[in-house]
Order: sequence, then C-alpha cells, then structure tokens
Amino acid sequence: MTTKEVIQGELGLGKVSSRRIELRLRFWGKIINMKEKNRLVYKIYRQRREDFIRGKKKDKNNWCYWTWKFLKDIDLEHIWESERFEPGQNFHNLVRKLIKKRDEDEWRENMRKRSKLRTYRKLKDRLVLEKYVLELEREQRRQFTMLRGGTNKLRIETGRWEGEREDDRVCNVCLSEDVENEKHFLLACPMYVNERGEMYERIKEVCELEIDQMNEDSKLQILIGIGWRNKEKEIRRIVLSYIKQALKIRKKFI
Repeated sequence: MTTKEVIQGELGLGKVSSRRIELRLRFWGKIINMKEKNRLVYKIYRQRREDFIRGKKKDKNNWCYWTWKFLKDIDLEHIWESERFEPGQNFHNLVRKLIKKRDEDEWRENMRKRSKLRTYRKLKDRLVLEKYVLELEREQRRQFTMLRGGTNKLRIETGRWEGEREDDRVCNVCLSEDVENEKHFLLACPMYVNERGEMYERIKEVCELEIDQMNEDSKLQILIGIGWRNKEKEIRRIVLSYIKQALKIRKKFI
C-alpha cells in the first residue's frame, strides 16, 4: 500500500487540520483589523481576550487559547501580543507560508523514519503537486508512483514483507549479489541492458543530454524525479516504456 507520505507528497497536500488553523488565524486577523470597533464580534473578542489573559492563558475552552497557541506554534506570538502587522505585510500570505513550512518539516521528518522511502527522499523535498498525476493514465500513474514511492514488487520491498535483512533482498533476475531496489532496476540490472541503452538513446535525442555519463543520483532525478529542462513529460513517456519492457523480462524469471 502506498504510504501516506507519498500520497501527501505527490498531491502536494498539507494536513487537513492545517487548513482549519489557517482559516482560524485569517479570521482572527480580520477581527483585529476591524475599523468599526463597536461591532458585536469585535466586542466579544475583546472580552474573551481579557478573560484569557486574566486566566494566565490556561483556559483551553476559551477561543483565544487555540488562536494564541497556533500563532505561537508558527513563531507569530509577537503579533498576538501586539495585535499589529508590519507595514506592507500580508498577514494571510504569511500565515499560509509558515503553516506550509511546518507541514513540510513534519512530512520530511515522517519520511526520514520510513526506510522504504529511501529513493523517494532523494526525489522529493517539497509539498507540491506532481504534474504526472494529472497527465498520465491510471495504470501509467500507478507504475510511476510505485517506483518512486517504494511500494512495488521489487525484492527490496517484498523481502521487507517477509522480514528479510536488506542485504539478503538480492536480485533474482540477474542472480547477482546486488539488492534489487529501484536504483538497481532502473540503472544497473544487466538483464535490461538493451532496454536501458534504448532508453538512454531516446532521452539523448529528445534532450540532447548524455545521461549515461551522469552519476546515479542525477540519473534518478532525470528519469523519475524533476526531469530535464521542461522535457519531463517526454522523459516520463520514455521511462514508462522502459518499465513496461523490463517488467515483461522480469516476469519470466520471477
């Protein structure tokens, strides 16, 4: 099953709770910026704020508690205290930016804890929607996500299901001592050398790029990561062709 970190990363999604927090803080910003101080909502806020401060900021049933806490969590407690924005500062955009940063930091930390995301961590470090999610058909999208996200039928993953040591999850196609992970499947397994050579030649024609001369991490980024100079759509099509051919060969030996 695809991990929630990969789903979150490929779709560029922050946490649902973060959207609620953003809306709350934006509403608070509107309240303190009200020009008509006699409005009922402003008067209620002033009273609740006074009660909250008088209670030494401990009453969790007070609406102000969570507003204050969320501002504090994104290092904006000084704005809570002063109720003033810096000249030219767009409070809504600032809140959105800081909340997204917090979501991304938490997402990266969760990825770091998952060994199966070893390749994905190299490919992705920001919460943004991946173009292929919208461009590819369902089966192509599934194959691409499986390879990027570590939820696939390679030995590195199936061996994990069976409790094998990582070093024992070797490739049963080429019968080498190399672990069959995403990098081995895409870049190294000698059983797909012809298909890989064809893939590199096609990329060279499309991108005028000597991809076979690059190091492995750079190759991974070009093949299943960020692509190359706005040619990612063409590269994905070439890589998907390679994946289809390689899996067909692999099926004969597994």
